[in-house]
Amino acid sequence: MRMIRIIGAWLLVLSLSTGAQSATLKEVAEAIKAKDFETALVQLQEMAAAGDQTGQFLLAMMYENGRGTEKNEAEALKWYRAAAEQGNASAMNNLAQFYLKGKGTEANPAEAVKWFRKAAEKGNAIAQYNLGLRYAKGEGVEQDLKEAFSWYRKSAEQGNRFGLFNVAYAYATGEGVDKDEVQAMKWALLSADAGFKRGAQFAAFLKSKLTEEQVQLAQEQALAWKKAKSQVAEAPAN
Repeated sequence: MRMIRIIGAWLLVLSLSTGAQSATLKEVAEAIKAKDFETALVQLQEMAAAGDQTGQFLLAMMYENGRGTEKNEAEALKWYRAAAEQGNASAMNNLAQFYLKGKGTEANPAEAVKWFRKAAEKGNAIAQYNLGLRYAKGEGVEQDLKEAFSWYRKSAEQGNRFGLFNVAYAYATGEGVDKDEVQAMKWALLSADAGFKRGAQFAAFLKSKLTEEQVQLAQEQALAWKKAKSQVAEAPAN
């Protein structure tokens, strides 16, 4: 199911384009939805060998998840790297995870941070969250809670539910930012609204500690944030 969801996300982007690559990837998506992973694998292998970064990224996912073939983390690592080196931010993030966890290679936290940073600087929200975690834990990089918060905030501003939650937690605890329980409540509410169960639980906990006025202020700020984001998303392109 995870593979099908990811292919669907790529198709959403491809629906705005035309050409041979788009047509081939739509065929791949149809094969995956039909659980014909072997056909999808062959098509992606051809695309990847021809240097197509999207094909390389999706082929790596096939090897990582054992779709149409046996799981092969070394081969997945190879194709994630190939796509990452062409600038694919999702591949950069996944490559970083492989180095972090020692999948298909020896664990190398510093190399993981390198690729998380590359993806984060390209605006990948998941990578921004992951880079924040590395700074928070001092994993592959010197611990820096302010830097961790900075990356959590970047991720949160894109609506990433994990980034939203960690911003809330940082405000509640004063880790990397001045403690502010109203702000904590605001971001916890946004995390909950993004579908994160822990965000809802944390918001309920914070509500029990705050005054009615503080809760109302946090709710108003959360609503204003969502409205501003909605207006940006709906703004016409120049």
